Amino acid sequence: MLVPRLMCTQHPDATVKITAAEEVDEAIVAYTAYGCDEVMVDYEGKMTPYAQPKEIVVKAVRGGVPLGSKFYVTVRLPNPKLEEFDRAMLSLEAAIVANYFSRKYADVQAVRWVVLPMVEDVDTVMLVRKMLRRKAEVYKSETGIDVGEIEVIPLMEDAFVQLKVKAVLGDVFRGEEVREVRVFLGKSDSAVKHGHLASALSIAYALSALTQFESETGVRVRPILGMGSPPFRGALNNPRLAHLEVVQYAGYHTATIQSAVRYDTSLDEYVKVKESILNACCAARHKVGEEVLHTIQQASTRYRQTLLKYVDKVVEVARLVPGTRDRVSWKEYGRSLADGDRVVNMPRAIVYTSTWYAMGFPPTLLDAPFVVELAKSDKLDDVLKVLPTYRKELEYDFEFFDPATAEKYLGGELVKAALEAADYLGLEARPSPTYLALLRMPRSEPNIIAMGKYRKFLG
Repeated sequence: MLVPRLMCTQHPDATVKITAAEEVDEAIVAYTAYGCDEVMVDYEGKMTPYAQPKEIVVKAVRGGVPLGSKFYVTVRLPNPKLEEFDRAMLSLEAAIVANYFSRKYADVQAVRWVVLPMVEDVDTVMLVRKMLRRKAEVYKSETGIDVGEIEVIPLMEDAFVQLKVKAVLGDVFRGEEVREVRVFLGKSDSAVKHGHLASALSIAYALSALTQFESETGVRVRPILGMGSPPFRGALNNPRLAHLEVVQYAGYHTATIQSAVRYDTSLDEYVKVKESILNACCAARHKVGEEVLHTIQQASTRYRQTLLKYVDKVVEVARLVPGTRDRVSWKEYGRSLADGDRVVNMPRAIVYTSTWYAMGFPPTLLDAPFVVELAKSDKLDDVLKVLPTYRKELEYDFEFFDPATAEKYLGGELVKAALEAADYLGLEARPSPTYLALLRMPRSEPNIIAMGKYRKFLG
């Protein structure tokens, strides 16, 4: 069995609306047109029909897609600690049912993995593993069909959890004889919580730590990188940056292929992204030392101090960002940020990212005050050694930065810090006349979509 390299996802980061009913055909097209060997059916905060994995299986079998050998269906379930317990269990049932039909009609196992998001402790991972095994036993005993073993992929979406990736994997697989495991490192939610710099450094550190884990345990780790098109969300899907990001985050095995790179770019641009990802796959990981841990803590603290000044404006503008998948509203299932005794309900990563672009201030620039501090203390070069693509990311984002628009929404303090950071890095704001005209129009859903189409991603 070959572990997949390209994971097609259902992220709402494109400007194109895709309904849940269209996602079955989309999954087949992911293989036939885009060369993805894995499709992730997503139930986290999303109103996906529980029959969808089965319907993908049936359509794949009828269409002659090599299910279970060159194409896999992977289910992302809700974390039962964060959403209703029954939704998590129904998602597991959907994975088992998909295997029941793939065994029955094609004698293959379509689902070999489920993804558990927002992992912060081992207990939840072990609960999901136990439920999967019990469900599989019941199906075998009652139907005579062996639905196979399904493994859990822990998805770590917090910078400080990623820093403990060795310990988490060690606890999950302690006492078991395993030859290889998959682990999922997510950039987007970590960036919302801790900022671009801290989340990028934590993934670089985690990838390095996985090399140590392999040498200490003899277990091969196949990391999945969950990254989108904008730099804040990793830029691994960005046609202009992917060839750089794959070097910066060397050592991954699988990369997510999200919606924007399939719907908002040309096929030629997509092919460039795909080839960059595949050509650099499984390269040797960079060694990142523990000296970055203090920088990560500082960057996170400074980012959160900055963000808390603007949360009300973020929430206000976020209400205008349209949803392009059948997801639960972020007002019901979002991300929370503690502000003393107050807990602020924040948008999820894609809406959050789109909101900052809508204010003329790309969210990578929220680290500007910390970048200025690093530059003044002669420590910026140390960060750039770990993140050699960082300057190119900011150069890219400065095409969407308009100080006048940003000051209207955010005031002058943050804009001044961004311009000062730009001076240290030798950059300047340079939006095109077309994009500038869009930025200076009143905000509305059509206006935000138009800006997204220009950027080639919603968020």
